[in-house]
Amino acid sequence: MKSLKLAAAVLGLFVTTAPAAISQAWEFSMAPGPRWDSPTTSNYFKLRGRAYFDLADVDWSSPLSTAPADGEEWRTVWAGIEGQIGQLKLVAEYDWQPDNPAPVDVHLTYRLPVGSVRVGNFKTMNSMDEQTSSLNITFMERGLLTDYFGIDRRLGAGYFWSNDSFSVSGGVYGGKMADNFELAEADDSSGLAGRVTWHTERADGSTVHLGASYRGLDYDGGVRLRNRPGAHLSNNFAAADYRTGSVLGAADSSDLFALEAALIRGSFWAHGEFARMTLDGPAGDPAFDSGFVSAGYILTGETRGYRGSSGVFGGISPDAALSTGGLGAWEIAARADYADLGDAGLGTVETMTLGVNWYVERYARVMFNYVSGEHDAPTYTETSDVVQLRLQVGF
Repeated sequence: MKSLKLAAAVLGLFVTTAPAAISQAWEFSMAPGPRWDSPTTSNYFKLRGRAYFDLADVDWSSPLSTAPADGEEWRTVWAGIEGQIGQLKLVAEYDWQPDNPAPVDVHLTYRLPVGSVRVGNFKTMNSMDEQTSSLNITFMERGLLTDYFGIDRRLGAGYFWSNDSFSVSGGVYGGKMADNFELAEADDSSGLAGRVTWHTERADGSTVHLGASYRGLDYDGGVRLRNRPGAHLSNNFAAADYRTGSVLGAADSSDLFALEAALIRGSFWAHGEFARMTLDGPAGDPAFDSGFVSAGYILTGETRGYRGSSGVFGGISPDAALSTGGLGAWEIAARADYADLGDAGLGTVETMTLGVNWYVERYARVMFNYVSGEHDAPTYTETSDVVQLRLQVGF
């Protein structure tokens, strides 16, 4: 799968035909981004974008590295397009952040009589936390397991199906997408993934969610397990290095198994996940565990959104936005993370994150996080204490 030429051709056709369709008296609106809708069909075309600006004060202690120098960054600066013509839907977004510009979601989805198929660059089907859009996650960074186990976007093809209670998805993948729009792979790794979720609406109005997922990867050059402990402007704790040439040995492949659960009841929500990844290749076939529990409460009475068709959290829309004379929505939350790196001789990692979110408008919020992390290795200790702030807009 060195390239997805068919997807690229259809994407090109979509982009060239959409402006012509829009010119045929489509209805224009700002919601809040520019959007055009067909007055007679469900076809539409819109611009997508998001920008996150972060500020952080990092107190770092480690015998392996010095404190990070930067205290601010554009964490995300996405711009792209989304549209639908008939049964075909396009998403194409690029992250223009100064330090690491790269493509993100670039895919085509075709709706079938039963389910839908997708080709392009998209996330493997693992972790409710990872599947939930960064526009809607509670904390500035996701749980430790998503980075430690490298749950990310890859070029591939997948199938998605859901009904009133279940969602099922599965896909085959090649390598990560190169930093261009040619839909070419950056490496020769490959894999497959699948996820199943179940949810129910209880008589008291609460929503219960359960899920499980699997991912198997074959590596090109091994893998490295590392993580900035809950704060992107902090440093990485010591990595478990299983790349080619490492003293630990190179990983040929891995298997990831993950479980997830969530509850939404009025203004309260809770969420937990656990994952185990085993490596094949290094001596002893090392295995690593990571998980978290989190909970939050919306002080102003709103309820956190949920989409059962994909088994993910939605956003929080304030009942009284600042633009209407209200105070927006206010949320408090906490998360405890744990990772066991003992099979790499690196002990354990624990973090605690406390958060306050101010949802100014439906598409804008201010996030405040305090994150305390500790890496307790057998012969040394690393710590990271971070106070951080995010200004976020997105549509």
